Amino acid sequence: MKDRLEIKWPWEMIPMAYVEEVIAQIKESFPPDHKLQKHEIFPGIKWDGRPIYIVDDDTTGERLVMNFEKLRRWKKTKFKIPTIDVFKDNEAIAELIERDHVAECAKFNADGTLK
Repeated sequence: MKDRLEIKWPWEMIPMAYVEEVIAQIKESFPPDHKLQKHEIFPGIKWDGRPIYIVDDDTTGERLVMNFEKLRRWKKTKFKIPTIDVFKDNEAIAELIERDHVAECAKFNADGTLK
């Protein structure tokens, strides 16, 4: 299937039992007047051990990468929100996943030890 993503380490699927909790955490990280507060979002993929998520915005049809390690100021307030990269299709997300996979694997020797 063309629209199916292959998830490779360091990315992983978020278990369905935790999706609602992650949605709540994401929404809490944005101010009440942020546009994503009114959007239907679904965080299905995350970076293993890091607060970086691939989120489907079902309201716009976009795929977002939300990085909670890299915060930025919301407008001219003191409020900080995660950086967000917008991807229009699965191909761009697949390229991101593959690039991250290759980069992370390059950090290890064939026996699994760090280089």
